Amino acid sequence: MAVKKLWRCNVCNDVHYGIRPPTVCPTCGVKNAYTLIDYPETKKVILDKGERLDTEEKLMDTWEKFAEGKPFKVNPDKEFVRTLAKGELENLKNHGLKYCPCRITAGEPEEDLNLICPCNFFIQPVYKETGECWCGLFVKR
Repeated sequence: MAVKKLWRCNVCNDVHYGIRPPTVCPTCGVKNAYTLIDYPETKKVILDKGERLDTEEKLMDTWEKFAEGKPFKVNPDKEFVRTLAKGELENLKNHGLKYCPCRITAGEPEEDLNLICPCNFFIQPVYKETGECWCGLFVKR
């Protein structure tokens, strides 16, 4: 039996609960923009149980799956990626969500949703200029 999971659009933060994410986000229309999240990361959907992305390995595996078939990949420097995973898990412990460890939250819940990894790095000038997301987790292929 397939297990339903929580998925978040990395462009508009739309949350989907299902076996698979939609191919096209029904809110913003972007293709293949969903990433797996765990239940503490959304206040829109409440579950009795869910998959926990609470270890470095699980988080790193989720990032790899998110990058499959996309024009970007996970940074090949595994130690660097592990450090980012540790930072996100620390933010989860301290702030309740996996905020990017390289950016500072503003304390405004709606605004801070943009800092949950993976963020919408496609629109950031740094990605357009250097081929890396803000923190360097994702790089162009």
